[in-house]
Amino acid sequence: MKQISPLPIECDTAPVIPEEATAHTGGVGAVIGRPARNAPRREQIEYWLGDFGQTDLLTELPNRSQFLDRLNGAMARATRSKHLVGLMLLNLDHFKALNVSHGQRVGDLVLKKLAERLKACTRKSDTVARIGGDEFAVIIENLTKAEDAVIATQRLLEGLAQPLDLEDGEIAVTATVGVAMFPGDADSVDALLQKADIALCHGREHQRNTCQFYAPDMQLQSLNGERRRARIEKGVASLTPREHQVMQILVAGNANKMIAYMLGTSPRTIENHRAKIMDKMDAGSLPELVRMVIEMRSAATNAAER
Repeated sequence: MKQISPLPIECDTAPVIPEEATAHTGGVGAVIGRPARNAPRREQIEYWLGDFGQTDLLTELPNRSQFLDRLNGAMARATRSKHLVGLMLLNLDHFKALNVSHGQRVGDLVLKKLAERLKACTRKSDTVARIGGDEFAVIIENLTKAEDAVIATQRLLEGLAQPLDLEDGEIAVTATVGVAMFPGDADSVDALLQKADIALCHGREHQRNTCQFYAPDMQLQSLNGERRRARIEKGVASLTPREHQVMQILVAGNANKMIAYMLGTSPRTIENHRAKIMDKMDAGSLPELVRMVIEMRSAATNAAER
């Protein structure tokens, strides 16, 4: 049986390049570098495949791969020109809850509208990219001072504050932004991404719908928080099923008698397990144990919402 090549490079007609693959202005498939219509067929196909692999199909923004290339280039240009580069990382607040309540179709529309809004709120020289899920990034180039980035972030947050116009009506969304500066905060791509992410996480944990600029104490707080959560998780994992029940009763406070009755746990059992639980959880007092449990539940909620 004659084999058919899956890539018809030697066919008589030129390949059709989808219009949407080159219509957007933020991706590689923009006008610059596009081969002429009478260019060799192989060149046109290689160009189209390259664009396809560098662009987010839903939003038509640069994807993570192209974003990293552009960030490398921006930092190299800033080094030569002695300018600054601002990196914004942006997450939609409670996006998973929005998907659950409105459906994934609406969630996709929100992401597309948000991409349009981000491009409208930034300069043409800036790069807006979708780097995964509901996480977007903005590269701000040619800054002369850090205060210029503050103006850019304020303009972006004001633009995002307006409801998004969808097919079925308007929907209000908020976002949290983390910002890091090159070369002030970091001297490499990985370090700059890490610092911006630390600022973003700080905002998500303390005050959403804000823009947080990276500060060294955020990294220390983040590290201490991670160590504390790891210690709490280790303590919880060491508890027996009965100790889990007793801990729920201890944390419940005034309602502990009712919970103890429902769980079939006697006051003697509570007292017998209390000291072991406090020791395993490394809690010096009952209020500290309560704070640990609240932190654990809050961390689980935040992880589920991301």
